[in-house]
Amino acid sequence: MKIDQEESDKLKLNKVLNNGAEIIGSVSGTLLGFLLAGFPGAIVGAASSPPITNTLKRLGTEISDQIMAPREKERISATYVKAVELIKGKLESGDFPRSDEFFKSKEDDRSSAETILEGILQKAKNEHEEKKLIYYSYFLCNITFDIAINFEQSVTYLKIIDRLSYQQLCLISHLGDQKRLDFKDWGIFFNKNSESDKFLDFYYELVELFEMKIFKQFDGAKLGGPKNGELSLIGCNLYNLMELSNIPNTDKNLIINSNFAPNQFHSTP
Repeated sequence: MKIDQEESDKLKLNKVLNNGAEIIGSVSGTLLGFLLAGFPGAIVGAASSPPITNTLKRLGTEISDQIMAPREKERISATYVKAVELIKGKLESGDFPRSDEFFKSKEDDRSSAETILEGILQKAKNEHEEKKLIYYSYFLCNITFDIAINFEQSVTYLKIIDRLSYQQLCLISHLGDQKRLDFKDWGIFFNKNSESDKFLDFYYELVELFEMKIFKQFDGAKLGGPKNGELSLIGCNLYNLMELSNIPNTDKNLIINSNFAPNQFHSTP
């Protein structure tokens, strides 16, 4: 029976890995062995890795069993596979998983890890902006190592991430890279310049980041829209947990170059 179960798990996980490859490309053959057997004892941190690998294994087999549309299956599998790859890399580098009760099953419920990781994957499954998927993977990976982010905070951040557009992730990335930005008279530019209409969606998403408390003005709020900005604590945590510094500049060119608003977008030392 054990051999049959192991073979069944292997087939299910291999199916998920292959589905993920449809979006992220080739998948390392070592991931299947990692999910099935964990790390050999010689790897630093191996004593702590089974809770992670066991949780990932269960989630992987559950994904395989779910009935989904083909593209949904590819999205959720791609996010899962990239997260497994990132977690494996952290363990190989000697990082230790969080040591609290995040992975511990409860008497009448699943572990916090299973609950939040499944939540992340389900959000990714329905994510129409597929460029966001890899940042769900970073988030999934990092909360399994960062003991400072508890379950309740993880749930809150996941709700925020689900709401954000990819363009807003690019804005967070750019502001996180620059630390502080001066928006000068953006409100006037967008409200009084007829040629700015085609960029109003961009300005709306910028303002929304202030409303969501992800951006904040560093010299206090002023009338007429944001004049400057820096990341709030929530913004900093999202920037780090999702590793938004990895967003390529080619996706941030509109923000970096600001061709739509000359002399309106400046870095502040």
